[in-house]
Amino acid sequence: MNLFLKLFLVSLSLTQPCEAWAPSSVESSSASSAGTKDGLSRRNFMATSVAGAVLAGTSLTVQPAPAAAATTGLDLVQPNTLNGKVVVITGASTGLGLESAKALAKGGATVVLTARSEKKGATATDVVKQYLQAEGVQNDKLYTVLLDLDDLANVKSFPARFEKTLGEGTKIDVLMNNAGVMAIPDRQITKDGYERTFQSNHLGHFALTAKLTPYLKSDARIINVSSLAYQMAGKGLDLDNLNGEKEYSQWGSYGQSKLENILFTQELQRRADAEGIPLTATSLHPGAVNTDLARNMMGGEKVWYEKKERGPTNAMENILQATINKTLLTPEQGAATQVYLAATNDAEEKGKFYSDLKPQKLPAFATDEQMAKALWEQSEQLSGVKFSLKGN
Repeated sequence: MNLFLKLFLVSLSLTQPCEAWAPSSVESSSASSAGTKDGLSRRNFMATSVAGAVLAGTSLTVQPAPAAAATTGLDLVQPNTLNGKVVVITGASTGLGLESAKALAKGGATVVLTARSEKKGATATDVVKQYLQAEGVQNDKLYTVLLDLDDLANVKSFPARFEKTLGEGTKIDVLMNNAGVMAIPDRQITKDGYERTFQSNHLGHFALTAKLTPYLKSDARIINVSSLAYQMAGKGLDLDNLNGEKEYSQWGSYGQSKLENILFTQELQRRADAEGIPLTATSLHPGAVNTDLARNMMGGEKVWYEKKERGPTNAMENILQATINKTLLTPEQGAATQVYLAATNDAEEKGKFYSDLKPQKLPAFATDEQMAKALWEQSEQLSGVKFSLKGN
């Protein structure tokens, strides 16, 4: 039996439902029982970490680690190769976003790290600065701009904050839509009235990209971090249930959102091509990565970070931790494909879905042009943002 599948089955046997955490701007429409006072035992925490990463990384299509697993985003960029470039990364305070920021800053790019709070943004910027110092690289062009994808008003006002921070007339070379949430146990509703996974992973990024269009260079790269979890939407996009009102499941919603990332990428590229705009839109699967993305499965950020800080406390947890370390990609490795798409000239296939530094073939339901067009139109309506590439 494949090791990933074994891990998943072990995780299922150890994991119990956990109490959902919701920020102040999000309401939970239902409640689930907790196995312990803080919503998750230490053993369940470790097991669910494996299950979450495996499910997100392989979407039940159990595969071995990618051939380029030894490659990291940091390996792909050399100092001074990105001088003059301006990069915006959503969700840059941790995980893949933070590692991407380190790699692109190493190349000399001006890097804008978005975060939900000043504290998280400042901490992430300090991490990048420390890395650059250790590498002997000089780059003080690091900026934090606040962004909350769960608040469309905040998303729509982002360009003003960007311009105030970077200066009028600044143009963006790379927009990396990296932020996201995964497998929220209960259906949570944002202040805008939308299911949180849908808004955080797709609708917020759709609106952000639309509002930043005037700030993009004509040949800009737009990179949407998706996942093989799109395969969970094996019957195709359910346009009648984007908001999870008819039916909600944590993995079903996540899979739909990852499919939305792919379809949005393809429709964006088609529209750019039709307008004669030389931008490049791509989506990608980073791999099964040991990041904080599973935090919402396990009682929310507070519980997640407390458990991580505490670490393994018995033999079972030590085994599970060792398994995580040996079988999952590190964030540095997981960031390789998105850094590759942002920083190299080798990724020339526009509108494609990449994994392991290479474009991948997609099934018919993930290349449905009519569905992609319908999603675009529905996203404009729901976000209240008209997405036009004219004048870019």
